[in-house]
Amino acid sequence: MISSSASKQPAVSGRTSTPYLKNKGFNIVLLNPYHTNKFREALAKKAKTDDTDALIIAQLLRAGEYVQSQVAEEDIQALRELTNLRYEFVKERKNLQRQVYSLLSIVFPEYDKTVIAKPFSQASMAILTKFPTAKHLSEAKPKHIEKIVRKIVGNNFNIQEIQKLVDTARNSIYSKRAKDARATTLRMLIGHIENLSNSIEEVEKQMKAILSPSDKDDSFPGENLLSIKGVGDKTLAALISYLGSDGSNFPDSKAAVGYAGFYPKIYESGQTRRDNKISKRGPKVLRWALYMAAVASLRHNKEMRTLYHKKLSQGKTEKQALICVGKKLLQIALSMLKSGEAYNPARVFVSH
Repeated sequence: MISSSASKQPAVSGRTSTPYLKNKGFNIVLLNPYHTNKFREALAKKAKTDDTDALIIAQLLRAGEYVQSQVAEEDIQALRELTNLRYEFVKERKNLQRQVYSLLSIVFPEYDKTVIAKPFSQASMAILTKFPTAKHLSEAKPKHIEKIVRKIVGNNFNIQEIQKLVDTARNSIYSKRAKDARATTLRMLIGHIENLSNSIEEVEKQMKAILSPSDKDDSFPGENLLSIKGVGDKTLAALISYLGSDGSNFPDSKAAVGYAGFYPKIYESGQTRRDNKISKRGPKVLRWALYMAAVASLRHNKEMRTLYHKKLSQGKTEKQALICVGKKLLQIALSMLKSGEAYNPARVFVSH
């Protein structure tokens, strides 16, 4: 939805003309349909027509109670699309990997005691694609397996380890039931995982190209965020995607925290009081990126580790403490985007 600009130009609706209208000086307000629908329900408007929708939106704008979504610039929008795509690919890959672990525990329960204990390394996947079950491995010749893995760069499997793999397969407790069907399933799962890994790599290359400066002596938006220990280029991409290149879309950290959904839902009515849970409103990709950065920061960032243990001592669960760290990283990131300054450990426990 696009409201009229300061120059009193008439309101115009539609998203496809956003860049054109911005250039013409219109003030653009992008509303979440979920919020407008809830506002319509609150006003007890049973009918849903174009005229009714226009009235509801006008009343919501007049009341000033709306939560404005961000109208991103071209590069930021592209980065957001790629960040969301990578998130979905990574989630799908993890789901497939869980299925592989589950299937391996049936067709080769002893795999974790062999050289393919890490089944998603290139060498392990190459072996499992060719010999997917203990039955198939038990019939394989060690020299054949050695020939398969020799072609893989970085492989360090030796013939003794491969011989142990074959011997373990021969003594496996696998019953060999449905071995052909399960072999097909495992091969297909591994094939999908390899395809997803290649797609994730391609997406990350495009993300890096957007974040990379055109000249080697130039900086790129948000580069200073990489000075935060625990924040890498993938977290940076998610932060820039939703906070913008300079953080100007948010007046303060409270607005950014609300936008990300990093606040508790409070429910109290009479004698009824429910446990406060995170709202989960806003972009899930941003919350996920901040949560993963929080996990990484426990290993690399002294200040975040201190905050984490402080929250644990206050009675928070491990997950709640990590969310607190993620929230702090969000506040720090917004402040740094606005200032352009590098990470300053001394300011971590200063209110943002």
